[in-house]
Amino acid sequence: MLKYESIFVTEPNLPEDDLEEMIKSYDQITVSAGGKVLKVERWGKRRLAYAIQRHDEGIYVLMTLECAPQHVKELERRYRMNDRILRHLTVRVEDESQIGPSPMMKPRATDREDIPAEPPATI
Repeated sequence: MLKYESIFVTEPNLPEDDLEEMIKSYDQITVSAGGKVLKVERWGKRRLAYAIQRHDEGIYVLMTLECAPQHVKELERRYRMNDRILRHLTVRVEDESQIGPSPMMKPRATDREDIPAEPPATI
């Protein structure tokens, strides 16, 4: 079994229930093919670099999977069949150390406690 990261962008007006159902269906497809979902990260609504189908924003979801290469082709076929998915990308993870939390889920420098939020005032 190989490890993959699969990210897809949905329409920004997709209800939370529909998004959850979509994630569960892709999870179910992976498990039924003998693979497993290692993690799912919902990045939320973000601005797109360019308009896709007249949408300036999209909801991003990242899934880390462990499955056979044939399953990835089926998963991408299902992505293409879903009209609510604007874009998708699946890549193989070569280095297992990359499977931790994505940079999108790590706290920003201003959110960390060890770094002051404002620079010290100069006199």
